[in-house]
Amino acid sequence: MSKKASDILSRMKEVAARERAKTPEVIEASNPAEPERVGGPETQAAHAPQHDKKELVRITVDLDPNLHRFLKIYAAERGLRGSEVLRALLAQLHSDTELQQAIQKRLGK
Repeated sequence: MSKKASDILSRMKEVAARERAKTPEVIEASNPAEPERVGGPETQAAHAPQHDKKELVRITVDLDPNLHRFLKIYAAERGLRGSEVLRALLAQLHSDTELQQAIQKRLGK
């Protein structure tokens, strides 16, 4: 018997809220492989994204429900936000010519 989508979404929200509420020390102990999310304020500032919120531009993207669910679960399991994952993907696409070609091929262009 599968869970309802609303039950899954509720669980994802709980996990994400708990992850955001953790102190830096707890995050460091539970995720030692994620240096951008560990340490005190000095460490976090050194690994913070190189932009201010006022420099960001908002976009809207319509996603297939299955891809949206995947993004939310992927991000929640890693203590991230979906927007952080998408920014990282776009940054990788920007700098990786092989990935650019693969995307272009997938889109048939």
